[in-house]
Amino acid sequence: MPKSSTAPKAGAHGEGLLRQLTPLLVWAVVFCDIGTSVYYVPGILYTTHGVGDLAPIFVAAAFVGFLLLAAKYVEICWRNPDGGGVVSVANQAFTPLIGCIGGLLISVDYFLTSSISALSGIHYLADLVPWFEQHVIALSAAVLILLAIVNTIGIRESATLSFVMAIAALASSFVVIGAVLLHAGSVDWTHVRENLGQVSNVTPAAFLVGFSGAWLAFSGLESISQLSPAMKLPILSTANRGMRWVIVTMLATAPLLTLFAIALLPREVKEGGYERLISELGFAYGGKWVKTFVVISASALLIFAANTAIIGCYHVFIALAERGFLPSAIARRNRRFGTPQLAILVATLVPVAVLVFARGDLKLLGDLYAFGLLGAFVLSSSSVDALRWREKSRGWRFWIGVATTVMVVVAFAVNLHEKPKATLFGCALVGAGLVCAVGTRRKWFSDWFYTVPAVARRASGHILESEHNVEARETLELLSLSQAASIARLYPSSTLVALRSPNAGLVAEALARERGRGGNALYALYVEERTGLFVGSEERDPDPAGVAAMDAAAKAAETQGMTLIPVWTISYNAVEGIVRAAETLGVSAVMIGATQRSSIYHLLRGHVLAGLTKRLPAGVRLLLYG
Repeated sequence: MPKSSTAPKAGAHGEGLLRQLTPLLVWAVVFCDIGTSVYYVPGILYTTHGVGDLAPIFVAAAFVGFLLLAAKYVEICWRNPDGGGVVSVANQAFTPLIGCIGGLLISVDYFLTSSISALSGIHYLADLVPWFEQHVIALSAAVLILLAIVNTIGIRESATLSFVMAIAALASSFVVIGAVLLHAGSVDWTHVRENLGQVSNVTPAAFLVGFSGAWLAFSGLESISQLSPAMKLPILSTANRGMRWVIVTMLATAPLLTLFAIALLPREVKEGGYERLISELGFAYGGKWVKTFVVISASALLIFAANTAIIGCYHVFIALAERGFLPSAIARRNRRFGTPQLAILVATLVPVAVLVFARGDLKLLGDLYAFGLLGAFVLSSSSVDALRWREKSRGWRFWIGVATTVMVVVAFAVNLHEKPKATLFGCALVGAGLVCAVGTRRKWFSDWFYTVPAVARRASGHILESEHNVEARETLELLSLSQAASIARLYPSSTLVALRSPNAGLVAEALARERGRGGNALYALYVEERTGLFVGSEERDPDPAGVAAMDAAAKAAETQGMTLIPVWTISYNAVEGIVRAAETLGVSAVMIGATQRSSIYHLLRGHVLAGLTKRLPAGVRLLLYG
């Protein structure tokens, strides 16, 4: 396995302070997520047509796939030391659009995690307080809304709290297993042997259905890929050891609890209380106190998992907004608490809507959940395969990885076929997200939105405020558009070159054009796009790529004895910013660089060339370099 050389050096003192997650804490955070599935998956599998009493066999089969996929998630950690999970690795392996699809799939996963965890937590509490059972949907929605308020205020989960919760969850699982081992009689063990003996009756079709559904028992595996920014260095070692402990504790709990719950509980209990089989198992073999311990620990851990899902979901939204796939407004922070309130709101209201839509049906929610979970697994696994192939790492590890991908693809395909409601729901959510993403990139919404006079005036005010913030920074050798306009008579130029990154050829061509026309100054423009609706005026540092582009252009101009005027502005649309600068500075030509990128890139970013062709003032030529 290649070394995690892409990880930041441990010598960076500031980073060392941030990277505090030891392997034990990595285990705690991941187990708090993945360990909750045992509280609801056995019941969901039992009620699945064609599975029933065979659930333990399918969980054991899926455990093999879990082991293989776990190794890939460790690799994702060291390949992406700054985190990002499926979004980052799919972007690395394929294209930004595929990374966006990965983000949408994991968002579906998070939505359903929140819904299922909150609902299951209330179901377990109803085992002690029966009144809860009559209001399970309302109480679950109230829990999610309360978590949204808590996250907006800014309370955060800590790794230490995760450790405490993980220990409590592990202890309750061991208490139930221990109670069964101590009090089970010969008849009970006969039931266990009979359940396992049913493996000979499994048909290929039934195996595929059960195997695809049993992956739910290992949902939460993807959470480790979000922890790499906080892992102690070296990341490879920390992730490896943390994942090893996750595997050991899952092996010691999930298969046994599923087997005991399905094989030992009476049929009427499994059918009437499938939402809380583990507490029923604890009551049957350990009595009221064991049941109480399981209910308290399970409900607390499930609500904790719902909060983790909300946090993970709004971080995915922010990552997609930073990549230009979601409106920037979704990342806007609350002025008082500094938290992304709109992202938190969306990450909460969608699960509440899903709860209402499913009418609190845990099995239906489990079916919906599998779509996002297996879709994200497919993208993550295939992305690692693509990166290994590109790096010519094609030994036994590569082929085992390919086999893992095939295994997950089969499970996903069976899920799409067998669960049409889940397929329709998942495709609708991902499709809506893609329309939003491409529309945000292509400016379908903002171009219309900013034609509203009140919005246009508000945007103009925010742009001026942002430019004033740049003007006040003495350390930056950048001019706002208004500053550049005020010195245009002193440094006249007929050429404006628009830059997105350092481009020596484009700058040289622009300098040659201006010199040929007798000029000795050149305007260089960087438009920082704040994608989407409601361009904000919050103060933040200009994009480093733009600063680097301006620095490189200034040095090139200096070597030719010319003056470069570096102009910075913001806009909801690069085209609008360039057109505004051309009109303000009175140039006769705008020069931009051509791109050699793929058709997908043109789909997402090709609006610049097309937009300038339509919107540049009469008499201003558009010159394309390269």
